[in-house]
Amino acid sequence: MFAETSPSAFWGARTAKSNFCEEDYVVTRYIAEFINSLTNIVYILYAIYGLRKLRQKSSCDIFRAIPYWGLMAVGICSAAFHISLKYHTQMLDDLSMLFTTTPVLHQVLTVNTSRRHSIMLAILLWSSLMILVVYHVRTDELLLHSLSFAAMVTVIGIRTMQLINARTLAGSAARKQIWGMVRFGAVIFNLGFYLWLIDGWVCGFLRSTRAKIGLPLAFLLELHGWWHIFTGIGAYIFIAVVDHLVSSESHDGLEESFAWPASWASRSVFAGSDAEVAHKKQS
Repeated sequence: MFAETSPSAFWGARTAKSNFCEEDYVVTRYIAEFINSLTNIVYILYAIYGLRKLRQKSSCDIFRAIPYWGLMAVGICSAAFHISLKYHTQMLDDLSMLFTTTPVLHQVLTVNTSRRHSIMLAILLWSSLMILVVYHVRTDELLLHSLSFAAMVTVIGIRTMQLINARTLAGSAARKQIWGMVRFGAVIFNLGFYLWLIDGWVCGFLRSTRAKIGLPLAFLLELHGWWHIFTGIGAYIFIAVVDHLVSSESHDGLEESFAWPASWASRSVFAGSDAEVAHKKQS
């Protein structure tokens, strides 16, 4: 294993504030955290799939592609951070999440609103984001960044549930399918978050266990890598569902428009329970 300050480590000493449980430069001198870097391909693959689906639609609005480009940027920026463990790539990783979430937030808040209202809200959201970006880069703090991201995700989740009830027919197959995907997306996203927490809480145990079982099975205990995989799936599902809900597309053949496992979730136990319970809670 290469030490952080070892001259053999291609990127040199770590300057990032954050570091994770994966041991640095174990696989190659060119990549600080191998699994944490590799698993970011999930974001990129789902972004490519989403963009390809949009290109197949002749009436596609260019603004609908922005969240998918943002999802790809998350994968690229996060990989750059875990490869190098440098301060500037950490900033790219942190801020890419906010730049991806903001256009989705704008989508769910401007459904059926006037163009003037949409533009005003866009200016407000992006102005607020720029202030947050400057503050985060200058102070290197994580609390406000994390709270802002959590708040945006929460609002997107609530508005998505409201849009499902408003834009699909009660008891229809389309509503049940979308509810199935949203439930699954929420479950897998939260599972990724819990694994991210556990990765930090029991790092010593994870490292000793990985040393005992050896490679390649030890890779399965790189929990931050699983965070990338699960949140990548969850983020894609919410981006795709929101895009579908705010568009005027038909709900026929719904599962064919989404990548696996979203297509599976639309037909699974996640879609089998009665979505009207949630509808009553909203009323």
